[in-house]
Amino acid sequence: MVLKRIAGERGGWLTAFLVYAALSNAWWAYRAFRVYEDLVSHRAPRVPHWPYLVLGILSALAVLAVVGLWRLRRWGLVLYLVCWAAALGIGVYLGVPFLSHLLSLVNVFLLYLFVAPRRDLLR
Repeated sequence: MVLKRIAGERGGWLTAFLVYAALSNAWWAYRAFRVYEDLVSHRAPRVPHWPYLVLGILSALAVLAVVGLWRLRRWGLVLYLVCWAAALGIGVYLGVPFLSHLLSLVNVFLLYLFVAPRRDLLR
């Protein structure tokens, strides 16, 4: 009964965004760990290994943040934004194209649009 009430309070758009964010971050965590594993196994000396390991950890933490947002917890929102900011910094370090950074900003903007009306529900 309580879960049905929370799901109704969460709203359809926020629920859809959280499902997308969980699946997307789980995929990127898998990809970042695979790239890291490939770099380590081939001992590529010119490519830094640590950004991919950190990106994998940040993506895994973002999945945890989505779980917090799913349960309408304030720490989930804070953790998601911290993971996004750190991944943005690593993306700049790696030389990711500027358009990718703009697209990640769209994700944060959508999260704001969906969470702002339910800000009072965050515990």
